[in-house]
Amino acid sequence: MTPWYEGPLVALTVRARQPDLPGAGTQGGPDPEHDALTAAALAVQEAPHAHAEVHSWPSTPGAPAGPVVEAVARNLAGAVAGPLAVAQAPYDLTLLDRELRRHRNRPLTAYLGHRSLCVVDPVLLDRRLNSTGGRRRLADLCADYGVPLQRDPETDPLAEPLADPGPTAVATLALVRALGRRYAPQLGRLTPPVLHALQAVWYAGEARGSAAWFAPCTRSKSYPAWPLRPMTAG
Repeated sequence: MTPWYEGPLVALTVRARQPDLPGAGTQGGPDPEHDALTAAALAVQEAPHAHAEVHSWPSTPGAPAGPVVEAVARNLAGAVAGPLAVAQAPYDLTLLDRELRRHRNRPLTAYLGHRSLCVVDPVLLDRRLNSTGGRRRLADLCADYGVPLQRDPETDPLAEPLADPGPTAVATLALVRALGRRYAPQLGRLTPPVLHALQAVWYAGEARGSAAWFAPCTRSKSYPAWPLRPMTAG
């Protein structure tokens, strides 16, 4: 049987900014409850060496956000026939859900309909399977697993990736495949639904304090749900 990481994959990447609102982002880090989606990309690839089809919605300052987030949700719903690779999935998927609620009064699940997401988060998988520790940003993982990540040549090597999230979505596809191959004994026989369920269990354990270290975008003992935070009262 072909392992899931050698078959069709879809990757989602988003870009966001913190709002200039009193009380929003008061803890100084990314917050999917209040941040605003500024750009997004989906990359769809049928096989490891096949061309990746990229749908990108770059940032357009001053443009209304509603049409963009709806386009992302509809394209995502049409593309998720297999595993969905999302680095820092609790942030990206929760952000998309909250933006849809704000601008379209509909949650992400309303666009997915009967489709069930089988998410693969390379940050979570590496944190679980890699005992060496260290930084777990997407750029760090790409370097560790030998995956090229396009950057702005005008900036220094440690700068953030390009504002267009398309290249990052493509890199996420390659990263998930590379991670699957490196940890084939642990991951190769798992089906996407089983892997999705395992990640939810691992993340819940971390959120309850069993892990020694959390990445900034995923630390939240109040939100053990994965990969989408539930809405909370207030």
